[in-house]
Amino acid sequence: MDKSFQYYVVSCSGASNTGKFSDEVARKFMKSGNVKMLCLARFSIDKAWAEEAKKDIKNIIVLDGCPIHCAEKIMLEAGITNYIHLKTTDFDIVKGKTPYSDEKANEIIEHIQKLMET
Repeated sequence: MDKSFQYYVVSCSGASNTGKFSDEVARKFMKSGNVKMLCLARFSIDKAWAEEAKKDIKNIIVLDGCPIHCAEKIMLEAGITNYIHLKTTDFDIVKGKTPYSDEKANEIIEHIQKLMET
């Protein structure tokens, strides 16, 4: 586990526009150099790795695309409960309707950055 980052992010990468938003936000955030993106699916299928992650990393951002909260449910199943959780639909993104835009993705990133400062 790479422990050199202060924050880590996992995201829904679902089939809808809301999943695209959460995935793209995580990737843009990772490109900033301050955050490392982790594979959400790995938390579900690699229990030993998830246990190690639970011990080693403290600051996780969980991005869900919609109110189904797939990403959050995977993290909870892995026993990880200490995280910042957001869903893209909280930012006036309507599932199946709102087209992806960098402007809206940047708005979400700015919101997360404010949460990280507190």
